Amino acid sequence: MEFFGFDFIDDLASRCRDSLPVEEILTSAGPYCPLTGADGSTSAGCIRLWSASASPLVDRMIHIRLQADPVDTQLFFLFGRSPTAMPHFHAQVVQFAPDACVYNADFLARLDPVEHPDYFARVFEPLSKPYWRAINDPQNKCAMAPANPAIAAYLTPWSIGVGQPTNRAELDRVAPQIHAFLDHYLDLARSLDYPIDDAHAQNARDRAHLDNFFADRLDRRAWNGVYGLIGEDAGRHLKDVLKTSLS
Repeated sequence: MEFFGFDFIDDLASRCRDSLPVEEILTSAGPYCPLTGADGSTSAGCIRLWSASASPLVDRMIHIRLQADPVDTQLFFLFGRSPTAMPHFHAQVVQFAPDACVYNADFLARLDPVEHPDYFARVFEPLSKPYWRAINDPQNKCAMAPANPAIAAYLTPWSIGVGQPTNRAELDRVAPQIHAFLDHYLDLARSLDYPIDDAHAQNARDRAHLDNFFADRLDRRAWNGVYGLIGEDAGRHLKDVLKTSLS
């Protein structure tokens, strides 16, 4: 099976490496954390982790691959520094057949839109055009509501994604819009100037946000699948990598 989901996410990571001052954290075995099946004998993917220590606004980049034939899951994140207003970026593709997948791309907002409407204007209004282009194409299943509104509450209304199976052709159609999301994020990483008055409170908010976003209760089926694949201890470690700042 051709892993087009992996190729799609790997390309996003490559675009970021070309734009951001990131350095991959490696071990003697290669990637930051190879993942082994719960039986202890089969490869189940890996966690790749990059530090963005030279960036004033971005903390880390993460690409997680989980493999359980025939399902190939790609998770991709860019995390803004916790004391800042820099949003987080998330994309994923779950491929479960040669031409079947679900996907999602979105930001995670760092401030409240009622208290900080100017922040939302600066960070999110530029996403509206690519968002509308994606969801107004009647060929695309992303025109439908997200499958899990409990998770969507911790993302934004600009999410481009599907909860029902679609195909590679749709992923190809929405790729320019997802690239526009990523390009805007990378522009923010160079130019966002939104001072935070209370860095301690912003740190605490970010931790609570990520604790909730990655909580088992929001998607028990998905997390139980992770624990079943690599074991609960490794699954909890995976979550810790996602939630823990490097700076």
